[in-house]
Amino acid sequence: MIHPKRFLILSSILACMVSPSKLEAQADEDLLLTFKGHKGPVYSLAVHPDGSTIATGAEDLLIHLWDPVSGEILKTLEGHAKPVKYLCFSNDGRYLLSAGSTDIRIWDLEEGGYKKYVKHVTHVYNVNFNSDASRFLSTSLKPKFIEWDRKERQVINEYELHDRSCLVADYSPDNTKIASGSLDRTIKITDAETGEIIHSISAHGENILSLDFSPNGTLLASASMDKNIKLWNVETGKIHKLLGGHAHAVVYVRFSPDGRYLLSASYDKTAKLWELSTGNCVYTFVDHTDGLYAADFFPDSKKLATCSNDETVKIYKISQRFFAEYYYFTDLQNDMQESGLFEERRKGEKKDEYKQRQEKASKFRKELHEKYYRMHLGGLNN
Repeated sequence: MIHPKRFLILSSILACMVSPSKLEAQADEDLLLTFKGHKGPVYSLAVHPDGSTIATGAEDLLIHLWDPVSGEILKTLEGHAKPVKYLCFSNDGRYLLSAGSTDIRIWDLEEGGYKKYVKHVTHVYNVNFNSDASRFLSTSLKPKFIEWDRKERQVINEYELHDRSCLVADYSPDNTKIASGSLDRTIKITDAETGEIIHSISAHGENILSLDFSPNGTLLASASMDKNIKLWNVETGKIHKLLGGHAHAVVYVRFSPDGRYLLSASYDKTAKLWELSTGNCVYTFVDHTDGLYAADFFPDSKKLATCSNDETVKIYKISQRFFAEYYYFTDLQNDMQESGLFEERRKGEKKDEYKQRQEKASKFRKELHEKYYRMHLGGLNN
């Protein structure tokens, strides 16, 4: 198995077995689109539950709703007086929850317009709906976090569980629990009905910046300024896995809807795709030129989106080659070398012949990726 730190270097070596033009194509084949619709850093993004739209919020005070295939802006929501730092769709896709400074809004995407929710006196850091969007949570730079009634626009509960700023809070998928993370470096898992603390976890060595429950509610992912991601067993409150590899603070984590992967975004300018069954980082996305702020999966778990301080949003597909190159790099390299298809243009080889060989090489490489990906899945199932 290839050590994660060697993966990018080895992938580059593999790509260099083809001509420079093919190297560029190989590097870009999984990057589907780069969106440049904002002026200034893009702080927040959310993928619509049906995958048809992406919402992004930025320094320019705007929320763009846009097509993830064409990159066309479908609608722009205006009104925030400060940069839009957080976005969240309701599960039915009707509502979009946004936060900028102390301003919280819920946009009705069917009927139009928005409602404001006023209570916070410091910068709102995080907002999250419950499963039916009847309630939502908001955090700020204060130790307490707030639970709201969406329809009535009233505060239901104010949770004062932490000693320092509570930056993140989220509902479990069945709404029975609430997890919160703080600058006091702890995670509290709380009974959502009684408010009783179920687990108090000394979780990280630095501030906790992001939390997410797995789709089945059995795991909780946490991300921290200490550069680490941790997976927690929700029932026991004990650590399940430690995922390390980022060079700077990890600011965002999200489980894939199918529960197979975890996506992390970091100030180190990268996003990482983690395979939950093994705990391995199978791919690192390195196309952004500045720190990342958020990342999210599409509902089919086959694509993902990232946003950055470099003013762009990028959309990727999750490729079979990620797994083939990570787990079977040496075998893959040997197969390509033995095929003879990936050599530079041979002496006396006609231009058309060389083009045909390149086409065969591209097809053969994809076949190898599929072959070794299936082998990997077979190994997991045994």
